[in-house]
Amino acid sequence: MNQVKNLRQQGAALLVAAMLLLAFAASAHAHATTLWCYVENERVYVEGFFMGGKKKVQNGTVVVVNDKGEKVLEGKTDKEGKFDFAPPYEGDMTILLKVDESHGADFELTKQDFLDAKADAAQADS
Repeated sequence: MNQVKNLRQQGAALLVAAMLLLAFAASAHAHATTLWCYVENERVYVEGFFMGGKKKVQNGTVVVVNDKGEKVLEGKTDKEGKFDFAPPYEGDMTILLKVDESHGADFELTKQDFLDAKADAAQADS
């Protein structure tokens, strides 16, 4: 009889632990940061938002790093989570979005992204 009682208590403790773990994981996932970047009209557009897309990253720090790991540009997202800039060069770069110490995202733009944007613009003009 004591063994059954102990098993029930252990089972209940495991169930509570599992529920807490799932609740924490869902909370962490809900706050995941997403970064979207694209090239258009010779500018790079950056959009930062939290998972689900409804809440925008306001005043997030955007850092652009070249392929040598050197910072080439820095800025802040606006109230809509957006930031855009004239790229200092058209080649491989990493765009980092820093929200706070535990939230951030990165996006890789390649030279091909710039070439594709130029081709799209030329096609739209013809």
